[in-house]
Amino acid sequence: MTLYFQRGAIDADHLPFVLRMLPFDISFADEDDVLRYWSGRTYRTCDPHFIGQDLRACHPAASLETLEAILQAFRSGEHDIAEGWHEDGGRFTYTSYTAVRDDSGAYRGILEVNHDLTDGRALAGEQALPGW
Repeated sequence: MTLYFQRGAIDADHLPFVLRMLPFDISFADEDDVLRYWSGRTYRTCDPHFIGQDLRACHPAASLETLEAILQAFRSGEHDIAEGWHEDGGRFTYTSYTAVRDDSGAYRGILEVNHDLTDGRALAGEQALPGW
């Protein structure tokens, strides 16, 4: 099966490999707040039983008020992105939550991206091609 997108296509057989190789971690919950997907080290301690469950079930109680505010702002169209960052164990992580919308602008879910920027923050100067 081939999946067609605005700018190309990819075989469904290749998609899991491509997603696994992204240099950041992602999760997606649909417009009904059902967790549909996650990939990456950020979620290594998450129990797979959360897939198919309400996304609130896999968040700590202390974060639920903020999560609800983000979801409400995304649904209303007030905001499309929420960003944050933190340091933990010497690692610097940037997190963004983005409203996923269809072509008509209707809210279709929330995409979370976690990117460990620790090594990138130490770069200086220029290197045209990574590792070459």
